[in-house]
Amino acid sequence: MTSPFPAMTDSFTHVTCPKCGYEQNPSTAKKCEICGQALKKGNSLAPILLGAGALAFLGGLAGLGVIGYNTFFKPQAPTTPPGGTVVVPPGGGTSQTTPTNPPSTAPPTTAPTSPSPAGDVASALSWGDRVLFADNTNADLQAGVAAFASGDLATAVTRFQSARQALRNDPEPLIYLNNAKLGNTPALGIAAVVPANDTPNAARELLRGVAQAQDEAIQAGVPIKVMIADDRNDPNQAAAIANALVQNPDIVAVVGHGTSTATLAAAPIYQQGQLPMIAPTSTTTDLTTLTRQGSNMIFRVIPSDQFTGTTLARHMLSTGKSRPIVFYNSQSSYSQSLQTAFSTTLGLEGGQVASLVDLSQGNPAASLQGSGADAVVLIPDSATFDAAIAVAQANQGQIPIFAGDAFYRIETLEKGGNSLNGAILTVPWHPLRSTPPFAQTASSLWGGDVNWRTALSYDAFQALKTARSVGNVAPGSGTTGRTALASALGGQGFSAMGSTGAVTFLPSGDRNATVLLVQVQPGSRSGTGFDFVPLP
Repeated sequence: MTSPFPAMTDSFTHVTCPKCGYEQNPSTAKKCEICGQALKKGNSLAPILLGAGALAFLGGLAGLGVIGYNTFFKPQAPTTPPGGTVVVPPGGGTSQTTPTNPPSTAPPTTAPTSPSPAGDVASALSWGDRVLFADNTNADLQAGVAAFASGDLATAVTRFQSARQALRNDPEPLIYLNNAKLGNTPALGIAAVVPANDTPNAARELLRGVAQAQDEAIQAGVPIKVMIADDRNDPNQAAAIANALVQNPDIVAVVGHGTSTATLAAAPIYQQGQLPMIAPTSTTTDLTTLTRQGSNMIFRVIPSDQFTGTTLARHMLSTGKSRPIVFYNSQSSYSQSLQTAFSTTLGLEGGQVASLVDLSQGNPAASLQGSGADAVVLIPDSATFDAAIAVAQANQGQIPIFAGDAFYRIETLEKGGNSLNGAILTVPWHPLRSTPPFAQTASSLWGGDVNWRTALSYDAFQALKTARSVGNVAPGSGTTGRTALASALGGQGFSAMGSTGAVTFLPSGDRNATVLLVQVQPGSRSGTGFDFVPLP
């Protein structure tokens, strides 16, 4: 019978898995160390493709429901709309209106902006001509965007500098300040798409990495302007923004989106429109199996759920626990994906899920009683985070807790406290394991420690900056520049230095990296009485 998978890429000492793309399997291995796929050495050095067998192996994960895409139109040079807002495009030259036709009135100078309604793409995009975070009432920032929108860049710079001093840990003023300073200088344009008015804290964490990388690039003589976009973690808005970015000739790449849900809605549009996207925090395995036609445009710098779930399951088994009760959200692509990866590895390596509990239904904490489990595994998404905390509190330390990377946030320590003492988490990054000097520079720039979202969005930007150099991508290169960037990112031997070390990609677009394990322990670093401490 013919194998559904193409031949594996071999080296003298390692075999690459045809399903998940893991490259470090020993040449004597019979199955992949990450996903358990049977390995058979082949003679071909052809690129790795994902076949139908990959979906079957992952427990029949449903394919992406996004089949139809909005029609892709070749980007046209923007024209001045009636009442259009004047901004400076990344390519420099004469000021012109944005291709997104923003409203003619400048943002208010004394009141915060309101979140854009669904489908209102123009008011969800900004080079510096509007404030996107509705909770930001700083008068200097409001005045700065008004000056930027009118073309008065000198005043905009002054006002953004004042806003930056007042809002030291807010990345929005720094991005707008750097855009205004570049003025008419030809520059590449990169969009950073975040859930600004859904989860503003997480959105700012992502933008801090982008802002730091942009600041460093400009200081190094590489002019890059950043457009911020707010998808509100809404799939429809994410798709609308993706369409707008594909049609904007000033944008050569995207860092985003902030969640797996939004990323899955936008990724097919970027792929069809041939606009490179690097997801900093989307981990779902559905992104790996997304249909790709033409050159691959979809990448990510965070390890996929397959890697994370495997690591978590194997560590739990190594502690002698093999029958966990698993809590997850069946309505979340991320949560379902990580749960599937964890449970699959657990079953393959001798364990068994005692019970699978949906955090979005009823009173999940009540399921602990009489479960017969020897461990608790918490895999919530943002919507079910509080329900997962309630489970930890109900457990009262009776059996050990293991958790996914969604628990790697300050609120875990604040709300969970002693109920999570000793809990083990998988994380993609930790400041004590960071590549110098990223963490030190970030702490100085923002006035305190940053987290994994900042580190990974920084890595995404760094990968694009390196690809710009490898692909010789110049400002104003449009579609040609997009293709060159994607080719560089996916090219053999590509490597960029980021906060987590070397950034390299598998043929699938997934990052070729490992995950870290941390434990909740009493400590003073976070200010909550508990800290995330890396395991040896």
